[in-house]
Amino acid sequence: MSFKGHRCSLPGVLRLGDSVTHLPPILPGTTLAGRLLRHLRTLLLISPDHPETRIYYRSRTKIAAENERLVRELPPFIVHPFSSFRKCWEMVMYFVLTLHLVTLAFAFAFAPHLSYGVLSGIQLFDCVLCAMLGMEFALKLITGYVSQGEVVLEPSRIVRYRMRWWNVVNRMLLFVPYVLLLDELVRAFYQDAVTIYLCLVIYLYLLCVWRFRSINWYFAIVARSLFGLSEKQIRLLEPIMDTLYVLHWTACLLYIVPLLTLSLLGDNGFEANFLVDVLWSHDQQRDAYHYPITHRNRLPPLSDPRAYLQQHLPKMSICAEFMAALLDDVEHNVSVTYRYLRALMITFKISVQGGHSLSVSRHFLHEWTQSLLLLGGWIWSTYILLLLIRTIITADASETQYDEILNEIDAFCGRMRLSESLRRKMSRHFACHYRMHYFDVRPIRMQASDNLRRTVLMEIAFEPFLTRSDVFHDLPAYVLQDIADQLRFELYLENDTILAAGSAANTMFFLAMGTAAVYTQDGVELGHLIDGANFGAIALFRTDAQRTVSVVALEVCEVYRLERASFQKLMRPHSYLLGLVVKQAEKRIQDRSVSLQEFPDEQYYDTFFY
Repeated sequence: MSFKGHRCSLPGVLRLGDSVTHLPPILPGTTLAGRLLRHLRTLLLISPDHPETRIYYRSRTKIAAENERLVRELPPFIVHPFSSFRKCWEMVMYFVLTLHLVTLAFAFAFAPHLSYGVLSGIQLFDCVLCAMLGMEFALKLITGYVSQGEVVLEPSRIVRYRMRWWNVVNRMLLFVPYVLLLDELVRAFYQDAVTIYLCLVIYLYLLCVWRFRSINWYFAIVARSLFGLSEKQIRLLEPIMDTLYVLHWTACLLYIVPLLTLSLLGDNGFEANFLVDVLWSHDQQRDAYHYPITHRNRLPPLSDPRAYLQQHLPKMSICAEFMAALLDDVEHNVSVTYRYLRALMITFKISVQGGHSLSVSRHFLHEWTQSLLLLGGWIWSTYILLLLIRTIITADASETQYDEILNEIDAFCGRMRLSESLRRKMSRHFACHYRMHYFDVRPIRMQASDNLRRTVLMEIAFEPFLTRSDVFHDLPAYVLQDIADQLRFELYLENDTILAAGSAANTMFFLAMGTAAVYTQDGVELGHLIDGANFGAIALFRTDAQRTVSVVALEVCEVYRLERASFQKLMRPHSYLLGLVVKQAEKRIQDRSVSLQEFPDEQYYDTFFY
């Protein structure tokens, strides 16, 4: 009998937590608005497809229980941090945040070269991005959060956590529409009043570099959800993405800082005025209405800017090389894109100490700017290099062992010519068994003291399922500790048969995590087993017992098994307790026999006899 393609036909009372949302069903005659509201409510509940869900809720039962609590106890507008809505929204937020920060750098660096229409378009585009970031701030007030492994969903705790003053300031500084200041800043540039412009550019640079953590967090969601990347692959990509991000911002800073600081140098007044006039009249033909120059007399119309510069440039000027380079851009009508790419290459050369930028002069301000850029680039490139080397070569020993196991599986499947589907199943089995990390339980158990080992086992087995078993309900704690010591772990993937009907029964099973379906020998589905269930206890007391049903995993199931021989051996010194347990088991068997005589055609849903 095949159990693949399971489709549950059970009534809700027998599904035992099979519902994911615990919302009332859509009844005939429900309006379209009602259907939309219910669909929206479903999007706000925890989703099994969210990449973080399996970290905190490792089975469908845990997911259903969390959704039941959310529906029963909390307001309907509360958004679970692992919901489908948050997954999609966070992917959108990654692109919004990245575009916002990249646009800020480009707009503030090249605003003096952009026409009024292009500048207005950039302002409108970034204001839309800022509005979406503001929506994210508002949504955070009704979205749960994770704190020390706990998912917090209570509205009062969420508001207190989100409204901490440093959190509010940090968020609000992100979605302030700084681009609305660009018109005034460009006017200040043509008025040679660039101090605020320079301070704001440096402030934005520091603020946006501070956003590494936010961008990396959103990037991890996108990488897991859209591309299914592993943690190791994400750790490799994050420094590369951060490097491109810093390179972009530093290139923009490197271009605009010399232009802004030229007018701040007291002995370079002619050069500053000349540059402003050339940009105003030749680069983008600025109009006097939007960008007036009223604080001084403009230079006469220049037919040959290079000849005029050579004639009037002070002999002691140290900006000649810088001015000549800018005049070349004007004469060749160089585009803003070309200027950006050139600044990017200069920044890259500085970061790897392969060159230097075209400085305005040897003034202390520019010397310090160049030195800081060089130092920052050297520190960043060294950090990235060491990080990549550590990630690739000196990865954690647990992950190295895990990778070796996967390599051995590939080699084994290749030598034995096993199918690709079987190879994937074996790899997934080990991935679920070790949770993407390799560790061996045996040395941990051998090196731990007896008391510590028994305490750990009781934490694993006692509360989750031993105390729920009717068979062991009256046993003292020290006997339950001995039973926990005899449990053996097994893992089953979807559609794996945990036990088959008609086979000899010599093992009792405890379902620690997961959902399994119960079938009769004829293939009739009796019900579902969920976290904490136990079945097959009759095997501990009857040597001639046989399985009457089949149990099949519906999702990844973590199962502990107790052998009859081990149970009988550890209970032998406790003959009185064993007698009580056997007496209870015999009474249960007798009651079932009576029920079968009265109702011979009825199927019984009793896990004791599996």
